[in-house]
Amino acid sequence: MKQKTVLYASLICLVLLAASIAYNFLNEEDPYLGFTGLGNTITLSNDDRYVYFSYFQDGKESIYRANTDGSEVEQLTYPDEERHRKPALSPNGEKLLYLSENSDRIQSLYIADLNGESPKKLTDDTIHVEEVVFSENEIYFVGMPAEAVGKAEGETKEGFDLHSVDLDGENERKLTDQDHFTMNHLAISTDGSELYYTLFNGNSDKIYAYHVEDKRESRADWVPTEVGSLYDWDYDEENQAFAYTDVSEESDSSLFKYELYYRDLNEDKTKQLTTLESSVVSPNFFHQSDKIAFLDYTNWSDHPEKYQLKTVDIDTKEIKNVTMDLPESAKSHWLREALNIFTSSTAIAILYTVLLCLITLYSYNKSGKQYRTGLISLLLAVAVFISSFIIAMLTNPWVGIAISIVAIGMVPSSLIALIVGFLMGKFSKKQKGRLL
Repeated sequence: MKQKTVLYASLICLVLLAASIAYNFLNEEDPYLGFTGLGNTITLSNDDRYVYFSYFQDGKESIYRANTDGSEVEQLTYPDEERHRKPALSPNGEKLLYLSENSDRIQSLYIADLNGESPKKLTDDTIHVEEVVFSENEIYFVGMPAEAVGKAEGETKEGFDLHSVDLDGENERKLTDQDHFTMNHLAISTDGSELYYTLFNGNSDKIYAYHVEDKRESRADWVPTEVGSLYDWDYDEENQAFAYTDVSEESDSSLFKYELYYRDLNEDKTKQLTTLESSVVSPNFFHQSDKIAFLDYTNWSDHPEKYQLKTVDIDTKEIKNVTMDLPESAKSHWLREALNIFTSSTAIAILYTVLLCLITLYSYNKSGKQYRTGLISLLLAVAVFISSFIIAMLTNPWVGIAISIVAIGMVPSSLIALIVGFLMGKFSKKQKGRLL
């Protein structure tokens, strides 16, 4: 291949790479505009007949339900400009809770009949609701002041706390005053005496309990101490079982994979239920059978997220797809979809790898240095990784984590460039040997 051709190809690849990165940094467009697909949360009815979930159609997110075998899909809510998500059911199975996000991305709490009719707004726009759960006589939710939404840690003193409100929307009360930066996966004990949620303790996510009667927060005592980090989870108190997602041992360092694990709390045995090499989200125990329903984040970690509803048998580990007859997109979004593909993290990784290989080829043909490009890229990855710790300590830890992931992702591309350099050297020596 001529040097000029390699140079032009490198420049084209560099421009495409720079454009993709710039698009990701500068683009503030909602990635779910025009999107059609499942939302990120499911919940099962107490009799296991229905699965409730949110679904996007051309960017509009509504609450749906279907039989747990995927049949008889029914749309329950019909928002105008808002997006409805995170359905939750009352203990008696007669009421439906969900969150409604407005154009400012503030989520408010709504209660409705089980079929979605007679909706009533329970919180105003001054508070942002993140998680919600029913008890017998009131509703508990995780919320924060709306003015603090979207601000990085350190930009505001406000954070997430536990709140409660009566079923009619009266007597909204703030139960804690901890201002947590994150507070996820709200759940409630069978007798309603404890609330459970996930907090980031500086090193990993842990499950905490709020004791309703004495208003005390502590680590949840039913979580085994040997369970390290966990992300999404479900607790079957009646059967003393615990399902959670964690980084699998098979994950490579460039992109962690989150698999589903099951823990029998009576026997202290943990087993891995999935090997999907993606990210398992929103596990839900069936109430009448030994199965777990969950969402498989099939395009992990790209956005918009694409989910597939699945079930897994706890005993046999057999996984089944749940196929639902959901409405398809009624509009064409080919340009936006093409942009999402060509600016995805996968596309950026491919472009970076190709660029390194082309520069390696150019450098070898010009000066005989076959490893220089790969080594420079490796050193750059190390420098970026070190800088991520500095940024995490001095500014925003989440930005630091994001930068560290970028640095780790640079390593495979660098290694491929080194391998290409090695192969070019071997091939060149063989060619010279034949000529001699």
